[in-house]
Amino acid sequence: MLLNLYALTSNPSKKIVKFTLSSDIQKEITESLLNLKNNFFSGAEIISFDGKYKPDDGELLVIEGFDDIDQLSRAIKSPLSIEPISPTEESMKEIKAIFSGFEEEDGNIVILLQNFDKRKIISTNGFCIYHSGDVYKKIEGIAITIDSKLTATIKDNNLYFKNFHNTRQIFDLSDYYKEATNDDIISFADNSILKVESVDVLVSMSDSWMRKKISLVQQSNILSIVPINEIKAIAAEFNIKLETITEIIDGNESEKIKFPTEKVDIKKLLRFLDEDYYKSPLSKNSFISNSKRLAD
Repeated sequence: MLLNLYALTSNPSKKIVKFTLSSDIQKEITESLLNLKNNFFSGAEIISFDGKYKPDDGELLVIEGFDDIDQLSRAIKSPLSIEPISPTEESMKEIKAIFSGFEEEDGNIVILLQNFDKRKIISTNGFCIYHSGDVYKKIEGIAITIDSKLTATIKDNNLYFKNFHNTRQIFDLSDYYKEATNDDIISFADNSILKVESVDVLVSMSDSWMRKKISLVQQSNILSIVPINEIKAIAAEFNIKLETITEIIDGNESEKIKFPTEKVDIKKLLRFLDEDYYKSPLSKNSFISNSKRLAD
């Protein structure tokens, strides 16, 4: 069995493209990916995804009945119907994930996925070299690196993954997410980087949309991953109103995000923290990703 290698892109006209591989590279990639798949599942305890539990080593989260809306399985079944990717940096920057897969004896499709970003592109804009045969040689064309682990696997119509944030770079998981409870909102408001004027008011005004967004922000751990100075800089880039205050805690200054009190401003902040905004590489306009309309 030899596996093909595909890319899932952000380009709606070329959602799925294929890498044209030499026979020796295809054999090596097949062996590597099958080993990664075995390591991914080896001894793992499977836990149903609820948007709250963070898996430990040796644990996998699962979303049962996952909808393959991008039709990745069709590409696995019909590789000849998929166009090859253009070997340009512009095309590579559109890649959200690379994937492969195979059909089991019972007809079920297994899909192996790795998330992808521009850091995995080896550009020819500079002078790129690699080591081979005791010497360094020049890379003549565009290149990519393939990760040493899988981000997610789809098997038996179930999506298995370890890291929610990485998997969400590939798929929109919001439909599978449970809303934050009152206790969840209280825990969110207690984050050391936030200054919430009234937790009780926040709980009472939180509608279904806000509760889902709070859960997503909590699960992504974005408030712990990204320093507050970076959050402020990115907010300014997208013209998002973000006020901060400085408190003295145990003799040390601590800067915090002043949580808005108006519902419309709270929703804008939650949308920003949930990374719904993006900037068009062509027009440089800022968009809201779920509707693709210009951001205010």
